[in-house]
Amino acid sequence: MQITHHKGLLGELAFTFRLIQKGYTILSPINPNSSYDLVAEKNGIFTRIQVKYCTPLNGRLRIELDRPERSALNYRERGVDAMGAYDGKNNKFYLIPMKEIKSKDEIWLRVEKPRNSQVKNINSAEKFEI
Repeated sequence: MQITHHKGLLGELAFTFRLIQKGYTILSPINPNSSYDLVAEKNGIFTRIQVKYCTPLNGRLRIELDRPERSALNYRERGVDAMGAYDGKNNKFYLIPMKEIKSKDEIWLRVEKPRNSQVKNINSAEKFEI
């Protein structure tokens, strides 16, 4: 098993467990080539989620919205409602609605305070933590 596939599977399982702890019902697509990894339902609201295993670098997490190794549409174009990010190093979970993501390629979440104390144009990970 490739290491990236292994990390992806670990991220999906950890994220699923976290959502269950938070009271969500989790549905998994039968097709492994689905546009999303899971569907979370709570209070009658269904959310299609693509989960990413992320490792922080320089106090930030980078969540990619496309699949560069494949000639496929990015997740926004494929009907994903939210990106789920699992920070395996810190065992933290983030759920980012697609409407909060301005770029079509990626979003960066700040998991540590910037050294220059910048507050403008920063996506604080705390805002999306679940």
